[in-house]
Amino acid sequence: MARRRRESNLREYRFKIDAYTPQTIPLIRLTDYLHDLAVLFGNTDDVHLDKIAEGSTEPILLVEREAEVKVRERLQAVRANDGPEDAMRAHKNINERLREDDGKGSIIDPIRRKILIFQGRDLNKLLEYGPFTQPGTLEGTPIKIGGEQDWVPVHLEDSLGAVRWCWARRSLARDIAQHIFTSVIRVDGTARWLRKRDGEWDMVSFRAKGFTVLDSDITLRESIDHLRAIPAKWKELDDPLGELKKIRHGT
Repeated sequence: MARRRRESNLREYRFKIDAYTPQTIPLIRLTDYLHDLAVLFGNTDDVHLDKIAEGSTEPILLVEREAEVKVRERLQAVRANDGPEDAMRAHKNINERLREDDGKGSIIDPIRRKILIFQGRDLNKLLEYGPFTQPGTLEGTPIKIGGEQDWVPVHLEDSLGAVRWCWARRSLARDIAQHIFTSVIRVDGTARWLRKRDGEWDMVSFRAKGFTVLDSDITLRESIDHLRAIPAKWKELDDPLGELKKIRHGT
């Protein structure tokens, strides 16, 4: 009786992969998918693997009814491209694996609706753009500087703890080094951007030309005004949002 009550408290979700069958998918590949699924669903204590269904590879996941609302909200946020960072990274990993495996996938809910679709191999139809060169800035506290070439890497840690890095000539790096671990600086320079197949923009490199030590009391308005003053070709467009939409959707 207790077992039946527990089973009635579980909701079935399926992850369908059309690239393999249970007999052909390598075990290491399956574990990679399952790991990212666990991160994608979150609530790890309340999500369980039941079995791998026959036909296409379909891991069947059982979600505790009490956690289902949180799981669905998390999946819906990912679908809206507004999910937690770890869930968005897991979604991206699954999509990339499916692309490499020439497959597509989907999350199917208990009433057989596809609530999250993975483009997988369709990403191969999308083009990469760039790299493009644009003026830009980076802000943060210098935490590591040095190298053996004429251009050396400078690592900056922002207020959220994320570390970005850029290249600077030795003379500039030496001046920046005076502020290591002590000051927040704004580095001005040139960024190289690449638009990837999944529509995301990736900064390939950043070359520093100069820097400014920031006043810790600088206002948000002053920061916004500084960003608006940076020259950029998109400011010359009549409809920059329309152009961005064309790039994203290939129309």
